Amino acid sequence: MFRKLQSASALGLMLVYGILPVGNQKVYAGNHLHFTASLVVSANGENGLSSVADITGKVTGDNGEELPGVSILLKGTTTGATTDANGLYKLTIPAGNATLVFSYVGYISQEIEVNNRSVIDVKLLADTKALEEIVVVGYGTMKKSDVTGAITSVKAKDITAIPTTNALRSLQGKVSGIDITQSSGQPGADINIVLRGNRSLRADNKPLVLVDGIPYGSFIDINPTDIASIEVLKDVASTAIYGTRGANGVIIITTKKGSAGKSTLSFNSYVSMNKKALYPRMMNGEEYAQQKREAYRTTNGDVYRKDEDIFQVTELQYIKDKQFEDWQSYIFHNGLMQNYEINLTGGSEKTTFSTSFGYQKDKGLLLNDVYRRLNGKIGVDHKLNDRFRVGLSAIYSYKNQDKRDNPLNMANKILPIAKAFNDDGTLILNPAPGYSAQFTPLADEQPGVFVNNIVDKRLFSSAYLDVKITNELFLKSTIGLDFRDFRRGYYKGYNTVANAGRNSNSGVEINNYFNYTWENTLNYNKSIGNHQIQGLLGTSSLGTKFEEYTSSGNNQASPITSFHDLNSNTISKAIGSRLRETTIASFFGRINYKLSNKYIFQASLRADGSSVLAAGNKWGYFPSVSGAWRVIEEPFLQDSKVFNDLKLRVSWGRSGNSTIDPYATKGGLGLSAYAFGTSAAYGYWPSVIPNPALTWETTGTWNAGLDFGLMGNRISGTIDVYRSRTRDLLLPSLLPTHTGYSEILENIGQVENKGVELAITTQNISGKAFNWSTDWTFTLNREKILALNNGVTRNEANSWFVGEPTKVFFDYKKIGIWQLGEEEAALDFGKNKPGDVKVADMNGNGVVDPGDRTTFSSVPKFSFGVNNHFEYKNFDLSVFVYGRIGHYINYEYNAGAYKPSALENSSNVDYWTPENPTNAFPRPNSSYSTTNYLYQSTLGYVKGSFVKIRDVSLGYNIPSPLTKKIGVGRVRVYGTLQNYFTFSKIKDYDPERGGDLSFPLVKQMIFGVNIDF
Repeated sequence: MFRKLQSASALGLMLVYGILPVGNQKVYAGNHLHFTASLVVSANGENGLSSVADITGKVTGDNGEELPGVSILLKGTTTGATTDANGLYKLTIPAGNATLVFSYVGYISQEIEVNNRSVIDVKLLADTKALEEIVVVGYGTMKKSDVTGAITSVKAKDITAIPTTNALRSLQGKVSGIDITQSSGQPGADINIVLRGNRSLRADNKPLVLVDGIPYGSFIDINPTDIASIEVLKDVASTAIYGTRGANGVIIITTKKGSAGKSTLSFNSYVSMNKKALYPRMMNGEEYAQQKREAYRTTNGDVYRKDEDIFQVTELQYIKDKQFEDWQSYIFHNGLMQNYEINLTGGSEKTTFSTSFGYQKDKGLLLNDVYRRLNGKIGVDHKLNDRFRVGLSAIYSYKNQDKRDNPLNMANKILPIAKAFNDDGTLILNPAPGYSAQFTPLADEQPGVFVNNIVDKRLFSSAYLDVKITNELFLKSTIGLDFRDFRRGYYKGYNTVANAGRNSNSGVEINNYFNYTWENTLNYNKSIGNHQIQGLLGTSSLGTKFEEYTSSGNNQASPITSFHDLNSNTISKAIGSRLRETTIASFFGRINYKLSNKYIFQASLRADGSSVLAAGNKWGYFPSVSGAWRVIEEPFLQDSKVFNDLKLRVSWGRSGNSTIDPYATKGGLGLSAYAFGTSAAYGYWPSVIPNPALTWETTGTWNAGLDFGLMGNRISGTIDVYRSRTRDLLLPSLLPTHTGYSEILENIGQVENKGVELAITTQNISGKAFNWSTDWTFTLNREKILALNNGVTRNEANSWFVGEPTKVFFDYKKIGIWQLGEEEAALDFGKNKPGDVKVADMNGNGVVDPGDRTTFSSVPKFSFGVNNHFEYKNFDLSVFVYGRIGHYINYEYNAGAYKPSALENSSNVDYWTPENPTNAFPRPNSSYSTTNYLYQSTLGYVKGSFVKIRDVSLGYNIPSPLTKKIGVGRVRVYGTLQNYFTFSKIKDYDPERGGDLSFPLVKQMIFGVNIDF
């Protein structure tokens, strides 16, 4: 019997040590990679063994951290076990003298004699030379110590530490070099991602996002608990292997795989109660009435007019009765988000599997603004024999969203001197007396009058074949298929905010996407003495197909049919369709050479051929070279008590960008309508001039980096400095009018980015009961346009200026308000008067003219993140602070929402009057329209710098004796505050929103649970 158990044990221990390639489960703990397999060995009295002993204990690291997956082996046998998630183990061995061997990758192995003990606790010391953390690189994996490029890896525990609907949002402030902002607070809104600055003026600037090697897009609707790691490839030495797709950086998401042995089941759920974050209020009834009085005073020789002259009769009664409305109070509600995820993994020696299911429902701050998502994942890996292995993965998502139009534009300008509801509770469509154009912002909440529904279905699948040709040569073939069906249907009745009593309109948009990826790689690994060589050859073929169909019309016969009876529209019927197809064919190769484990060299080359470019210019070639010196391996640092790791890196490479309209090189035709008798006739005219010389935008980048670990790795981190230059920008050049064209797209212009990135981890306190660590990130990037087309230094229409960043506002600069006593100067400068906006004389000619306009950069000067982790016994606390500093936003509340004419409600601001000579906002004036006030746009440009306590999360791990009683392995409950604390110079507004007043960001109070069965 014992021999049989020994055989089983041998199989288990082969899994523990990674001898068998199938079923190894990668588990990340700190910076160490290890393999785990569960094994419990028992014995009875067979074969002469008359008694056994049970050994239990706990294994920790030298800083007191619990180590899961430590291998415990009875020396001289194949009997063994591994520690669980809490570092605990139990092992049954024959009674008598014995020796246990404790081993863990990244730590020094220990041999301990049992000596009749039943409890043996062990502390393993870190092997500072065993830097074996594995990171994902282009088309493969590599030990972190061998990486020559700028790559940041984020592991599963950091991705799931804070609940989020898009896993990429977890990178904000935690990965240096990446700038992530939330684009909107509406449920299902995407995020904005820029890596190491904007490079292109017309083409896409988003990084390439891959899921298991296949392009996915920036909206990651995969369950965060399905993700094993996210790698951010920042320098060209890392991204050039992706050629044209890697110009803006690469983000690689690797999903979890199954593992051989006992099946594991986990359940993760949270509920989030959402409220609007900082958001400014508009004027109340009394404030608005006073502003209107001031507006008419300005145009009445500085004398107040009687209320009877400026207010309608019903308004006067409302003012007397204090019948005022706070429209925002009707619009905003408390939101609620629910999220549920369940994961099951397991398998045998031959076949492993992983499955998951997720459901999310997000009720937004606005009524009937709801986002629902169902998704599921299944992955199967099968070992055919010692040479062949196959795998299949499929991710399906179904999204159903009822999406509101923005009602806040109307809510923020409709008069507060109004009555929202009749006495019987019915809605008043024109609630402001005498203002028929001001429609109630609650109109879309009436039953049956408004529908805007989106259904988005996606099947993202991939399959691979691994062939072990020899011990050094491996072939992998991967195919990915991505299907997506998107439908948006809308019906807006005549009594809605959009139509305000006019004809109804309805329509349907249907999009079909199909993307395919087929890639083949050949990997070679060989070690000869002190020489290690890795080679990669590969081919890639990618294709995209996008079909769109639209249909719409006005004055639909009945609202009952919503958008399902478009033919009943009686006027303005329209149909449309289009097709866009692209393909890219690629060949690539890479070689890595390491000498004596301390000198590392890498070179790669990729050739891309793109269908979007013209014949003769379709192919681009993108090389990279890099090297690293592991100084820590030199003899003079072998016994260093200060340095535990020290590596210098340098790299250069070139990548490309061709994300332009697929048919830009072929020109285009415009449609014109003519009258042919009593019938309509249509003709086409050449609207876009072709340019068969269009070729790639190319970006060349230098990067130098330092990786370090100090004082027993109590301080570790990386520093990178870089400089990139993008040439041959795809930009329009203006043409003479006699050509019949306004512009032509050409390869002209240059942009430069340079910066510094810093990422440091400090172990501040490491004890048995209390631990405190901090992650610090800092990003500084300077982007600048170096050249535009044909020597032009400014393109005012697009706000492009040589010497300035790519994203700027271009306008006059407000420096105050003209005051009493400055009448003559105000008149001479630009026919201004006291109470008007005073702008800067930038060119110094004494008068205001277009030459006085200047730029305001919307690109931050730097950003930072500080993430503190505290652990005390079973409690854990994390506090994450994020800052984005030195940029401007165009704040709608200050500019467009301030209505000095008093024809609409206004921002509640400190405006100028003779008795209140403020320099903040100009004087109300009834002679102006609602949108035309001299230099009013200058009021909006404000510093958007902010610092947030982005997340505060407190968790508690229920003690294992209690969880075992209910049959589960681990239970963690937690509460999180997200986006609750924002500090900026802008009152009552979250600057991360970017200045817009629609769909404010939310603050979330989250309660969640993680259960491992």
